[in-house]
Amino acid sequence: MKTSPRAGSPTWRSLLRRAPWLASAVLLGFVGCARSEQVPAPVEASVAGYWVRPFSRASRLAPCGHGNHVWAWTPQRAGLGLVDADGGELSVRLGDENARVVDVIPSADPERAWVHVEVVSPEAGRANAVYSVDHQGSLQRIDALPSQELVLAPSEGHERLWVVSLFTAKTLWVIDPAGGVEAVALSIPGQASAAVGRATLVPVGDGRQGWLVLDQNLHQVDLQAKSKFNPRPLSARNVRELIPTSRAQRVWVLDSSRQTAPRLLQTGREGAADKNVEPSPPLPDTVQRPFVHQRGDSLWLVVPEPKAAKSPGSSVTTPAGLSLKLVTPEGPVGSGVQVEGAPLIAHSPDGAAWARDEHRVYRLGDTGDELARSKSFSDVDALLPVSAEQAWIVSRDGFVRLLSMKDSALVVTASDPTNLRAPVARAWDAHGVWFVSDEETRLHRLRLGPEGLSLSLVLEGVDLGDVRPISGTERFWIAGTPRSYVQAPVSEVRRVEVGFAGGAVLERGAEGAVQMTGTPEAGAALSSLEVDWPGLVRAKGLESGLRIEVRDENGNLVGQGLRRFVEPEGLLFQWTEPPGSTEHLYDLQVSSPEVENGSRLTASFRHVPFGVPLLDQVWVRTALACVGLTLLLLLPLLLLRPSAAPRRWLPLLGYSVSLVGAGGSEVLGLLGGLRIHLPTVVGVVSAEVVLCACLGLLSPVVFRKLVFTHPFSWAAAPLLRSPAFRRRFFATHVRQVRRRVEVASAQANGEVFVDLSAHVVEHGGPGVPPSPSERTAAELCLLLTHERAHLLIQCAGGRGKSALLRQLVRLSLERFEQRPSSPLPVFIDPAAEDLESAAKEALQDLGLPEELRNALLESGDFFLVLDGLTESRVEPEALRRYLEREMGLHAPLLLSARPNEAYRLAMSHSLRWMAVEPKRLDEAGLARFQAAYPDEKGQLQVLSGALQRICRGRGGDGTYVPLLVRLALRFGGGGVDSVINLYRSVFAGLLKRDPDDAATSEMLAFAEALCLDSYWEHRSRLIVFRDSPDEHKLQGLLDAGLLVPADARPGPVPTHVRFFHDSMQSYLTARALYARQASQARWDCLWRAAGEPGFAREQSDLMTEAGSELFQMCAYVFGYDARLKAELARHLELCAEANDERLTKEGILAAVPGELREMLRRSGRSLGPGALLREATRVCAEHGEGEALFLLYARIAPRVWPWKPNDVEDAPSRTDAA
Repeated sequence: MKTSPRAGSPTWRSLLRRAPWLASAVLLGFVGCARSEQVPAPVEASVAGYWVRPFSRASRLAPCGHGNHVWAWTPQRAGLGLVDADGGELSVRLGDENARVVDVIPSADPERAWVHVEVVSPEAGRANAVYSVDHQGSLQRIDALPSQELVLAPSEGHERLWVVSLFTAKTLWVIDPAGGVEAVALSIPGQASAAVGRATLVPVGDGRQGWLVLDQNLHQVDLQAKSKFNPRPLSARNVRELIPTSRAQRVWVLDSSRQTAPRLLQTGREGAADKNVEPSPPLPDTVQRPFVHQRGDSLWLVVPEPKAAKSPGSSVTTPAGLSLKLVTPEGPVGSGVQVEGAPLIAHSPDGAAWARDEHRVYRLGDTGDELARSKSFSDVDALLPVSAEQAWIVSRDGFVRLLSMKDSALVVTASDPTNLRAPVARAWDAHGVWFVSDEETRLHRLRLGPEGLSLSLVLEGVDLGDVRPISGTERFWIAGTPRSYVQAPVSEVRRVEVGFAGGAVLERGAEGAVQMTGTPEAGAALSSLEVDWPGLVRAKGLESGLRIEVRDENGNLVGQGLRRFVEPEGLLFQWTEPPGSTEHLYDLQVSSPEVENGSRLTASFRHVPFGVPLLDQVWVRTALACVGLTLLLLLPLLLLRPSAAPRRWLPLLGYSVSLVGAGGSEVLGLLGGLRIHLPTVVGVVSAEVVLCACLGLLSPVVFRKLVFTHPFSWAAAPLLRSPAFRRRFFATHVRQVRRRVEVASAQANGEVFVDLSAHVVEHGGPGVPPSPSERTAAELCLLLTHERAHLLIQCAGGRGKSALLRQLVRLSLERFEQRPSSPLPVFIDPAAEDLESAAKEALQDLGLPEELRNALLESGDFFLVLDGLTESRVEPEALRRYLEREMGLHAPLLLSARPNEAYRLAMSHSLRWMAVEPKRLDEAGLARFQAAYPDEKGQLQVLSGALQRICRGRGGDGTYVPLLVRLALRFGGGGVDSVINLYRSVFAGLLKRDPDDAATSEMLAFAEALCLDSYWEHRSRLIVFRDSPDEHKLQGLLDAGLLVPADARPGPVPTHVRFFHDSMQSYLTARALYARQASQARWDCLWRAAGEPGFAREQSDLMTEAGSELFQMCAYVFGYDARLKAELARHLELCAEANDERLTKEGILAAVPGELREMLRRSGRSLGPGALLREATRVCAEHGEGEALFLLYARIAPRVWPWKPNDVEDAPSRTDAA
């Protein structure tokens, strides 16, 4: 049965061939896509720190009216300074080196102030003076004032300054900002001008009205009245304290008794001289302490809270605690607030009242009620109101809390355990508190920020005094020893710029907005570092500079640099760690140095995206590493020879480095500087190994590439044992072998195999008798592939041994497709001289390593096929060597050969082999042949009687030669009356020309010359085709089908060709010999054609049952006539005469036909070998039609070769010459 090969899809095969490249591209794509593409957080910028500018030593500060300047001095010390908001100082010289400043009182004129000084001299002792000073430093002494014991009191708005001398107490001086003085005589009836022990000056409003207490006597002063001073005391004595109200005619008066409630004293519009004093409203009997509220128009009083019931046995109630009561000129207001312990009241800048006791904080309302209260705290030490909604509280242990009002509760919204020792608040606002601690030697700033409270140390000194805010700014003046300072917040930073090489600039503006130009690259040099901030003015004069630090998201330092102020162009920057990935987010911090209690600045940029150069990016380097390792796998497969050592070991080296070396280096941290994501590399390499292995399982093309590479080669041998993989891998080999068989059958004139039984003799080795049997092709295939027996198809030419061999190959292929463990056929090159080497060379097309091919051969995965053993270069000795080797025990042989005893003896060295002899056709076989070869219309062809006789050859048993039957069915037309004419008809039929045509004769003459040169002269069946001078004619014969390619590996242009059947070459050689020898007297070429070993081993039975095919063709061509018989008899006579000693009688008897053998044995008992041969020649010549003579000639010639008939005839000539 003829099986057509299954053609695979070209698209699928092309995809499989490209699979390694496609797989690598996909994997590298995954590497590039593995990077996170999340939207980065916006760049944020923040600044922290402050700048400080020192000025002269001072402990007291007095801001001017507009708030842009401050007067700085230290009481009882020389020196007065005027300091602006930038720390610029104007030193005011008092004119006397012994002058000491007592106090500075800014006036309502922002440019002027009053200075109270004391001059101490040994001669005069202590003397007081008051100066008017302006912002230009001009001093104006108020000369009208006495120089002893002055008491000064400014009005509420510092419009006027009241001065009185305790030494005389005769005059009240009222001084305006320009230094103008108005004197008010103080004439008290019944009292001479004398010193007073105490004077209290209480100017009201703009200083034109007020109150005066001299030795606990209350007087009213009204500069606008006719009598500016009422010398008669008001109805209030023993005055301890005055609390003015918003009305000049009203004042709260506290007497010397601390338990008495304050009295409200009210005069007439024209003073007490014209109107009576109005009565005081009813107030609580006992008051511990009053607190001013609403500019004195109301008071909060601390009063005892009585019990609800009297004590047993007593008529007096005992206090249960304290409460706060709000009183107005009309009387008490509201229900009050009960407190624990001694309370204190403080007002916020907007006038809201807050109170605290020992444990709680209260928000007080203007109606005398409690608005909100806090939970209980321990040891509340200070209350610092900020507004009506917020206030700071400080505990004794330094714990600071910010309270916020929510409904009726005060809740803690921020807190910080400052751990300060003895903190004292010097200034506060909604943003934080200024504390001095450690006995006023350290100044701290507690700041409220987005992340809560943060405490920072601002200054350290011997003695720190006042802290004053600068109006309209966030700056402060800080008084201290040994110097004072102007402190400005970092918010005044106007610009921070950081630039990197490549043009990337990061900038923070004055409003805090961030602008980034370009994208900085990690690893780039620092190109600029600029900070525009007043605090750097002093630092630039020192040998310091700006520092920059770059940190990753985990806070690890990755880069740092410095810019020195003395070398503006000298930027030093170094990346301490290489970048880790694309667009990594870094935090930048620019800081300035701290200058001895001076400026410090930290500007931070967060979430700054830093790119890296393409070749420095982790994913790029990872991709390149993956590409490198992939190329390490693919390039050796594509560029290097399969046998090259680098092709075997380079991929394994790459795998080892990536999997073992990279993994170990990752653990030890040795490859951190390469910026390669080793897990990805390991994953990609592992995936490629797995993918290649999977592709190798699916695609034989990929497997052939991988099998030469470690570690895949180590798995190849076990994998080729798998039936499923064997079927897939050897599918190409099966297709090639099947195609080769089908092409060979087609070239053999459309050969169709007819399954007829063959005679088989099984040889089991020494001591085992041969076992004959009849076997079909299917049974022979099982013997070959299943039982692994050697098969030698041996018979004369034309019997169909090649057809049987090709059918066995087809059946073995079909069996392999059903059972992949079955061995596969491998065709051996007839030109090879060693079977084992030829087998290894034939398997090179499988694309497997040599050691693997050898292993497959030795394990029995293949059997060797050689068609035409006797025509090949394989000698019997080479066949014997193969059978005795290890390979010969496992790889069976399928051979076809002409009858040859030497090869049969060589085959006997195997443990088991089968001698297969296809039989000639009987009548039934002839009928099956005729059915297998219908005519062009598909009709059954039947040979005529003449053709049947031709197809029988010279055989007398009635059987037919299969080759002649096939040729006769195709070319046996009219006029074919002999074997010679049949071959001539085949020659013309293949050329598609008339046998008698001139062109046919020309081609026939060329073919005869070709055969004479190749077969007769060189005993070679092969004809050189490529580069032959007659290639054009050879191509014509090749196209016609007379010649077929003879290369072991057929190509587009064959190197060698041969005739489609050896008998055709023998026929053409016989014709060429006849053309050469016909006119000569002797036909000695017949002896060579019959006896030379190169021809004798190619036996045929076309004419006789034995003899070389060439001799039998010569017998047909030279003519079956009396001359031919006479020439044959002559040669035998000469042989008998010359070879009496070489011949044996048994050999001669074996050479004659069987029916004449017994007769000659009896008649030749007394004859010698030579005489017996002459007798046998006579008897055979007279027997029948002469076939016996031909058989005797064909068998005797090889026995005496190299003797030739011309040797006998040349001998006399040589003798005569001697």
